[in-house]
Amino acid sequence: MSQSVLRTRPPAAIKPERTGRWGDRDLLVVCHNYDTFVKSQVDPLAAAFDSVTILVRYNPLAEVSEYLPIQWLRPYRKEAKTDLAAVPSNVTVELTPLLYLPTDQGYEKLGAHHTQAVRDQIDRLEVDPDVIHAHFTWTAGYAATRIGAEREVPTFLTVHANRDRFLEEYTSGTPGIYETWCDADALIRVNERDVPLLERYSDRVRAIPNGFSRDRYRLLDQGNARAELGIDPDRKVIFTLGTLKRRKGHRYLIEAMEGVIETHPKALCVIGGQGAARRELERQVRDLGLEDHVEILGHVPEERVDVWMNACDVFCLPSLSEGNPTVMFEALGCEKPYVGTDVGGVGEIITSEDYGLLCKPADPAALAAILTEGLEREWDAGRIGTYAEAFTWESITQEIEALYAEVLDA
Repeated sequence: MSQSVLRTRPPAAIKPERTGRWGDRDLLVVCHNYDTFVKSQVDPLAAAFDSVTILVRYNPLAEVSEYLPIQWLRPYRKEAKTDLAAVPSNVTVELTPLLYLPTDQGYEKLGAHHTQAVRDQIDRLEVDPDVIHAHFTWTAGYAATRIGAEREVPTFLTVHANRDRFLEEYTSGTPGIYETWCDADALIRVNERDVPLLERYSDRVRAIPNGFSRDRYRLLDQGNARAELGIDPDRKVIFTLGTLKRRKGHRYLIEAMEGVIETHPKALCVIGGQGAARRELERQVRDLGLEDHVEILGHVPEERVDVWMNACDVFCLPSLSEGNPTVMFEALGCEKPYVGTDVGGVGEIITSEDYGLLCKPADPAALAAILTEGLEREWDAGRIGTYAEAFTWESITQEIEALYAEVLDA
């Protein structure tokens, strides 16, 4: 067995309930990660196909972070790139090793290298796909559309990038990016606002948002969740979750807490996640004297996220840029209002103040105002939860299957 094989139909795998829609066809997924939003939509899609092969781009250089204190490499290690829990029995996950240096020149050449690696891999595995779906334009989308053209196989591409990254690609002048958008049989963008831009390159573009897994995000009693976490039941609690990097805007949330505690002197902001900005954020908390009001948790295990969601009063995401943040749907699924910045596709989901409150990014005063209001409101949790059901991954994958059918059954 190849050393790149991670999981191949093990006895303990989950057997998908087959819909049989394309039960005689095989799906190839080319991606950079098999976790969160990729895994969450691919696993339900597996029920519609005979088999699914997932090829995950991986740079072996990332493994040096196990021995050297190079924090920014840790998210690229193999265990961080793949979530092998409850993989459906007809799904095979493999790493696609690509050794490259993180330089502009190396990144430009990566598309051709990725294409050849996928080409070699599917030949070795004797994979004969009927459908190819790639996640992220460069380089998974580039490789997928090249392979699709060679094999005359319909290719779909989901453009996940946050809006700043998407606009960088859109204005980059990089031929490989534009060729990818032109050559895909259909493009999926995670928000509606960017669809007109992609329609310059394709006549089949659909806006399909991210979603959440109902199985992973339970509804729990707030009092019980707080007791489990040791949180005072009388405190107002704000929870946020995301990688600790500047794009996520945590510094503005911390600054906003100065305004929040003027009205809610016992308010607590809990920041979950890990990343390179942690020390900088901890220093900011100390400098502002907010140690009693801001707690930086670090990594939150997947099985504990819904406990924190249920324990809080509001969920906040202070990002400067997003595509359509998965964590927003997870919060709504736990019947919590989303109180945060109006970036990416957020405003397309938080369409009413029944579901949350929005402000412009990088404005701590505005963020403090909506957080203060959010903590004072009596939210209709049931209404939020009912609205969230439209964004379960089961609902989202039905939209993806409909797009597949539009192309495959034409």
